[in-house]
Amino acid sequence: MGQGMTGPAADLTHAAYESPDIVALYARPDGLQKPEETLLAQLRPSLGTMDMLDIGVGGGRTTRHFAPLARTYLGVDYSAAMIAHCRLAFPSFRFAVADARHLGFAADESYDFVLFSYNGIDHLDRAERLTVLGEMRRVLKPGGLMVFSSHNSNYLPSIVDRFRFRIHSSVRETLRSLKWSSVFWAKNGLLQYRMPLASGRVHDGTHSFRSAALYYVRPDIGVAELRHLGMVDIACAGNESGEFLAGDDPRLRQDPNPWIYYMSRKPGRT
Repeated sequence: MGQGMTGPAADLTHAAYESPDIVALYARPDGLQKPEETLLAQLRPSLGTMDMLDIGVGGGRTTRHFAPLARTYLGVDYSAAMIAHCRLAFPSFRFAVADARHLGFAADESYDFVLFSYNGIDHLDRAERLTVLGEMRRVLKPGGLMVFSSHNSNYLPSIVDRFRFRIHSSVRETLRSLKWSSVFWAKNGLLQYRMPLASGRVHDGTHSFRSAALYYVRPDIGVAELRHLGMVDIACAGNESGEFLAGDDPRLRQDPNPWIYYMSRKPGRT
């Protein structure tokens, strides 16, 4: 939700994240995911010395855990409705409406820690995604920490199975299955011929297909993107695991988790 797109897809997604029901949905969860719990435990001793930028802050799920511990905190989102909620819910902390592709409010090397959680970056196509990663790197201080999560293309067979048409004992449930299966394949007509998918955009039913397709990427390819960006100390964790694996761990290529947390550092000054 810190993304910025153009065209009909952008309008569709932006409208979804400005709607009261979606804002209320994102305002409810207040727990950290397992990789975030691991991250917070690791950072807790040093967060008090860190300037933190929280991109795609949504309803403030991460705010309540990280903001009180950081030296300075700024939460941003491209949804004005989300930011309005955060300002009411967390009046002690700073929030702003911002486009993750253009972090013009931030000077080079101004943050120690930049977080983009809950797969917000996946609303972008690959080119925009790389732009956002470049912006995150730009605003990081040397040695600064970048963390984001992204949908895992290894999980796509489970998505396809979820929308497979099934006959149920209930006529109502059978018709419901037919409806959503038809919508899924109308939006993803060639997906079955693209699998196994290394990376690409998929309409996975998020918010009942009210938003645009999301970007899915295999973990080893996500790691390669970070290496190309010049990031170091890369580590990854599946959303259902609290264990971070080194970016060159061969197990990552087959990791089955729905999404992956990527952690890396900007090289320090030599």
